[in-house]
Amino acid sequence: MSELKVTGLTKSYGATRVLNGVDLTVPVGITSVLGSSGCGKTTLLRIIAGFLDPDAGSVRLGTRALVGEGRTVPAHERHIGYVPQEGALFPHLDVRANIAFGLPRRERKNSKVGEMLELVELPSSAARRFPHELSGGQQQRVALARALASDPAVVLLDEPFSSLDASLREDTGRAVARALRARNATALLVTHDQGEALSLADQVAVMAAGRFLQVASPDELYLSPATPGVAAFVGNAVLIQADATGDTATSSLGVVRLRTPATGPVLLAIRPEQVQVRPIGDATGPAVGRVVEVSYFGHDATVRTSVGDHGAVVTARVTADGVPVVGSRVSLTVSGAVIAFPAGQAT
Repeated sequence: MSELKVTGLTKSYGATRVLNGVDLTVPVGITSVLGSSGCGKTTLLRIIAGFLDPDAGSVRLGTRALVGEGRTVPAHERHIGYVPQEGALFPHLDVRANIAFGLPRRERKNSKVGEMLELVELPSSAARRFPHELSGGQQQRVALARALASDPAVVLLDEPFSSLDASLREDTGRAVARALRARNATALLVTHDQGEALSLADQVAVMAAGRFLQVASPDELYLSPATPGVAAFVGNAVLIQADATGDTATSSLGVVRLRTPATGPVLLAIRPEQVQVRPIGDATGPAVGRVVEVSYFGHDATVRTSVGDHGAVVTARVTADGVPVVGSRVSLTVSGAVIAFPAGQAT
């Protein structure tokens, strides 16, 4: 597989700028483009695939220019595999014919289909089934098998798990990631789901308003976000104003420890799992709030609490057996060291 390199890509639809000078290097492995709807991530994917032309910029695959340098390679000559949201399998063809579609005739006669089914963890018996006889997750695995069958230089996946339910989505995502890594693939996965991006990718590029805010490994992205906006989007950090003095800062949640020393006004990024919530009768922390909303997930819950005179809302993640009642008063404390940004830093 080859390295994919995007440089200075710009794209507008009328007066609306969708991509704003985007740069991205996609090495061998799985890179995820993470962003909310309308941020430009699908437009980026379609330009790389050859379905759209950019207004400016270039795309290179290894040493080969696909876009820019006075040329544009047609989509069918780019040697790129593409997996759309719904899989887009041919409904009148069985799985064998779907996977073999587009392969040279001699390859259709060999064990390519069986090899691909094994790669995406489907039984050989699935080859005789039609798309409507498969589950949504199985259809997406077949779509990946079809994309990989021609040994593409790069594989593009456009929110391929968005239509699946939660449990099927996770299982299918992990199976697809295993298949891509088994082929030593260069893959670009577009998603709006941060859990999906962090758990499946080797590199995550956070996109907003047609530009990348940060490109990093999943752990670096979560532990060392580049901006308050990245911290809030990846991991749902609560942003709170505070006054820092060295290793600590004073905020509406009391005195908290800082991950790196700072002085003066700062913006704290506090993760929900760092906020400890207790009934007033059990312990009184430095801050008192009123529970305004609870979202129960079984294994845990998120609790939104209004704190202080201005009613700042703080989100905490609690265990399933420690969920307070909406309307109750609770004490809040912050555990561990938190991230601090200069107060004037752009989000």
